[in-house]
Amino acid sequence: MSASAARRRKQILLKKQQQAAESESNNGDPVSARLYNLLSGTESTTTESIAYEALQLAQSQIRRHVKSNQAQEAIHLAYDVSMTLLEKKKRMVSVASQLLGLLAEVLHETKIDCTEELVEKMSKIDVAYKKALEDGYDIKIEKEKEEVQRLERLQMIFLKKVTRWSAMYGTILHGHLTLHALVGEQCWIVGDHSNLKSKSDSSEEESSDERRTESVTHFALAEKPQRIFDLLKTLPAPTKAEEKTGRNGGTAAERDCLLTRSILVFIALENLRDGNELLLSFVNDLKHKRKIEKVATSYMDKNDGFAPTHMMFCNMLLQNCEKDRAGPLFQWLLRSFAYDLTNMKPDVKAYTTKIGRVYFGITPPPSMLNMMENMMGMMSGGGAMAGMPMGAMGGA
Repeated sequence: MSASAARRRKQILLKKQQQAAESESNNGDPVSARLYNLLSGTESTTTESIAYEALQLAQSQIRRHVKSNQAQEAIHLAYDVSMTLLEKKKRMVSVASQLLGLLAEVLHETKIDCTEELVEKMSKIDVAYKKALEDGYDIKIEKEKEEVQRLERLQMIFLKKVTRWSAMYGTILHGHLTLHALVGEQCWIVGDHSNLKSKSDSSEEESSDERRTESVTHFALAEKPQRIFDLLKTLPAPTKAEEKTGRNGGTAAERDCLLTRSILVFIALENLRDGNELLLSFVNDLKHKRKIEKVATSYMDKNDGFAPTHMMFCNMLLQNCEKDRAGPLFQWLLRSFAYDLTNMKPDVKAYTTKIGRVYFGITPPPSMLNMMENMMGMMSGGGAMAGMPMGAMGGA
């Protein structure tokens, strides 16, 4: 958006707020009139105390709308006030984040349908939120850096809740693709600094690989194989020690584990097209020290000192899923790669179980079915289990 267009947008918004304030005043609603008067103040006169007063008034009005079964009015007010606070760019992000938390609650509480218009609003909020953080804080200052990290985590939580809402009240089984993409981006951002816990955050220290696991899972649900590949390229290549893991203990490289998880999610969602696209990008564009032919030979050789590679496992798995009556080969493949799969956290057994059932008719034992049902009850678009969004275990 050009500078002139941005100024014009602010002028229109200011005019609307002034008109709303006059209208509410004429209708005898002093609370709404006070709220819109606060929001229509110029940027130079806006202070944190005014922002918090606007927050309290907005929260009161939103709850009033919800109680009166006016869901659209409540959501519109929450969106309008949040955008106004974020576009002030005067350190109003913390205040706006509280209102966004209420907005997510209202979406779930009112059970309003997920529409393209609302998804677009959530996208605009995310853009404004990131810009306000960029313009309002200096991450070279340690305290401000910690505050930005805290606010980034809050935005991640908000986007997960909104994505869960889209899965529950939208027309797309696992949630809206655009929202999954937003969550994927935010999880990766949080993962970049998640090992640096904010002093004001009493929760347990987060792990960057957990956030990245969530990120690639949401990108797979968003059908974004190229974005996954772009992010994998930023991670270190396997070390010599990591290339030998699997038969000699240890853990494989994070980049390889994320590749395998992404492929498993794509296949479990019956999206072989994007799974193949991701693997093809990985094989062709990354500079592997060993050629693909050598990797294929090494996969079958137990005495060459190298572990079976994730890249070759994914290649064979995708080919198996494209064939008929390949169940025995699929089971052999899982056994041959059992060490790496077992050591991937969170557990990927739910994905491999679904793949076996959908593609090869392998029915899991009753105990596994019960576990899968329990996991489905826990999962959501941003649910309790990292990397296992709502519907990822749904039927074929």
